[in-house]
Amino acid sequence: MAEINPSDFADIYAKFDAPIAVFDCGVKCAPYNEYGVPFCCDTSHAIPTAYMPEWRYLQKNTDLWHTRQGDDLEEAERLRNDLPKGQILIECLGHNLCQRSFRSVTCRAFPFFPYITKDNEFIGLSYYWDYEDRCWIISHLETVTHGYVQAFVNTYETLFDVIPEDFGNFRYHSIIMRRIFGRQKREIPLLHRDGNHYLVTPGNGQLDRIDKADLPKFGPYAIADMLPFPDEK
Repeated sequence: MAEINPSDFADIYAKFDAPIAVFDCGVKCAPYNEYGVPFCCDTSHAIPTAYMPEWRYLQKNTDLWHTRQGDDLEEAERLRNDLPKGQILIECLGHNLCQRSFRSVTCRAFPFFPYITKDNEFIGLSYYWDYEDRCWIISHLETVTHGYVQAFVNTYETLFDVIPEDFGNFRYHSIIMRRIFGRQKREIPLLHRDGNHYLVTPGNGQLDRIDKADLPKFGPYAIADMLPFPDEK
C-alpha cells in the first residue's frame, strides 16, 4: 500500500481547487448567521479536520491554521471521541483572512462527503444532513459545478488508495445516512460522478434521476424559493 506524505498535499490541493459554484456561495448564507459569517467558516457550526500528514504540511507552509481551542471541556471531549483516527481538529484565522490555496481537504469538501453504496461503491457526493437548515449550497445543489464534482471524486479516490480506513469511515457514514433518511421516509439527494443528479432510496439503494429544478430545499431557503424575486433565493 502506498503511503501519504506531507508534501503530497501540495498536489492534492492543486487538483482539488475547482470552485464549488461560479460565485461565492458564502455570501448567500452569511446573512442567515447571527455573526454574519458563512456557516462553513464558523467553528461554532462546523469544525474542520486535517489528516496528520496534511497538518504537518500546513504547519510548514502557512500560518492560517492552528489546533482547535475550545472552552467547553465536555464538548471538546465529545469532538475528540468522534474524530476519525489519524485526524486532528483545526481552526483557521477567520474567513476574512482565508488563504485559499491552503484550505484543508475537509474545508474544500464541505458540505459534502463521499457516498458509498451498500455494494461498497463510491458513486458520488451526498451532504452532511445536519447542515440542511443552514448551508445554502445544500438547498441549491444545481449550482455545484461539474468541475468541482470531478475534482472531489478524484481527490477521494486518491485518498482512499493511501488511507483505506477513510473509505470505511465514509462507508459507515453512508450507512447512518440511509438509516436516518429511511426512518424519515426521505430519499437521499446525490450528485453522481456521472454528472447527473439522483435520489437514492435508502432501503434498496435504487437511483432515480431527478431534474435540477426538483431538488429539495430546506429552512429559510425553502421559504425564499417561494418568493417572486429571484435575487432573494
